[in-house]
Amino acid sequence: MKYFVQIPYIIFIVCLFSNLVSFAAISETELLRYVIKINGKSYEEKMIVHRTKDLMQYESCGNFTDPRIYEHGGHHCWDVVCTSDGQPRLIEYHAGPNKMHMTFEKNGLFEMKGFWDGKQCHEKKNFDKRVYVEVTGLVRTMDLNRKAPIMFDFVRITKFPVVRSHDLFFQILNDVIIDVPAGRFQCKKVLLSASGYKGFFFKAYFYVTTDKRQLIVKVDNIPIGGSTQLIEVSF
Repeated sequence: MKYFVQIPYIIFIVCLFSNLVSFAAISETELLRYVIKINGKSYEEKMIVHRTKDLMQYESCGNFTDPRIYEHGGHHCWDVVCTSDGQPRLIEYHAGPNKMHMTFEKNGLFEMKGFWDGKQCHEKKNFDKRVYVEVTGLVRTMDLNRKAPIMFDFVRITKFPVVRSHDLFFQILNDVIIDVPAGRFQCKKVLLSASGYKGFFFKAYFYVTTDKRQLIVKVDNIPIGGSTQLIEVSF
């Protein structure tokens, strides 16, 4: 998959979901660059984000892939289309030769088709609540003044080609000022954790700007000792 999604593809997705057909439908575009530090090594992740009135589309590609997903590591790409409130509709994920196409229906039906570990696969599962495979869209659209936790099912790509999920939640915490290579930002600190006893073993903290863009400027992933920081942004 190419790093930058071509404009005709964006227009096709916009047409598919909201019947908008002009280039003017794309109201905002962002280019983001992150550094991921894990196990003493640094990796780069690049993201391009397009917004319309009703949709957010983003592609994120990097040179680190969890070996539990693809044992050889290396390059991966996410291609995500979600609604303006962060609900995923279409996702494509590539890691090495592995490729999965995922769709999300409003009635809770999650479906994935693709080629994984040398085999064709096609799986479906119904969920009672919101379901995610990747949470960028949710984080960038959530109400940062919300008091109650945001509960959802999270499908684990480390278990592909089987559909297995965890009950996760986001909890908005406090206001903080964060310094990263891209600058200084006023942020909300947001906890991501698991429900029940699993929460003792998994915690990650997202730092999200409090302006209308809600940029993710830093992530601390406690279980694996990794961190992600924004190093460059342009609009």
